[in-house]
Amino acid sequence: MDKVQLSELLDKYFNGTCTPEEAEAIDRWYRQYTDKAGYTQNLSNDKKELLKAKMFNAIRQQTFAEETAVVRPMYRKWWIGVAAAAALLIFVKFFFLDKALKPVEEAQVASLDNTFSNHTHNIVKQLLPDSSVVWLSPDASISWPKQFRIKSREVAMKGDCFFEVTKNPNRPFIISSEHIVTKVWGTSFRVVDSKYVSTAAVTVVTGKVSVSKKGSEAANAGAQLMAGEVILYPKEQVILKNTQLITSKQADISDLTIYRHVDLSFDNAKLADIVLVLNKKFEVNIRIGTGELDKAVMTADLTDLNLPEVLEVLKASMKLDYEISNNLIVLKKTN
Repeated sequence: MDKVQLSELLDKYFNGTCTPEEAEAIDRWYRQYTDKAGYTQNLSNDKKELLKAKMFNAIRQQTFAEETAVVRPMYRKWWIGVAAAAALLIFVKFFFLDKALKPVEEAQVASLDNTFSNHTHNIVKQLLPDSSVVWLSPDASISWPKQFRIKSREVAMKGDCFFEVTKNPNRPFIISSEHIVTKVWGTSFRVVDSKYVSTAAVTVVTGKVSVSKKGSEAANAGAQLMAGEVILYPKEQVILKNTQLITSKQADISDLTIYRHVDLSFDNAKLADIVLVLNKKFEVNIRIGTGELDKAVMTADLTDLNLPEVLEVLKASMKLDYEISNNLIVLKKTN
């Protein structure tokens, strides 16, 4: 694919007029460079998407030197991608000015399944093809197909994941984990299940899910709702213990308040004061782990964000990182 062909394809891609095959060719081309170690492998999905757009525009216009990115002091939901693009434009310029675009080899087309594993100490967001969102705790992973089936949306997971599933009653969302299968009808909920433990749990915040034991007739029934499945509604939980599904009608969901979307605004606020607000708003325990952060300040408009998103704002604007363990979050200075 030469640059002229690529430019024409990109125009069709942005206008939404390209065929599925052409869109896949663009995606394969982009994935050649996102796989370069040290540049994009640790970026969130939002960061990758904005970087992708920046790269496309830069190539089409052939004006890499004129490409700039402005990070404004007031943050909105797109701040993640802007910060990433600003940091990576130097790499984009160097790479494409010194290396010609190479055709995509058919052998590079990977398996139909995509897998993302969270190897950080943070909670990481992953966007799925149907716009559902998965929040992965440290050491969790999620696998999904490039394209969901017509009658169902099936994924597999390990660890601790919080889901915000796009509603589609005609295509139930089915999650396969180590010990259980969870069928979702449009909701937000948490699944904790791993081969390293003998128990599993599903806790519902909104909507409705059904849960069955792995390998059971109900679990193998796909999108059908079968007898023997445990139905859960908001603030309900099921725990698999000693091969039995035990239901609680009044589950404690206080540790899931971190995924509640809120509106916050800070004007030249000290980090210590911001932490006080976050601890109260999300009912968590955030601590500042180093005195070097005491003088850090931030001005930001944080609209419709949950705690993991707010923490990403703090990371980008205050040059800090965090580690999360259960309900304790420790902020620390980065180099």
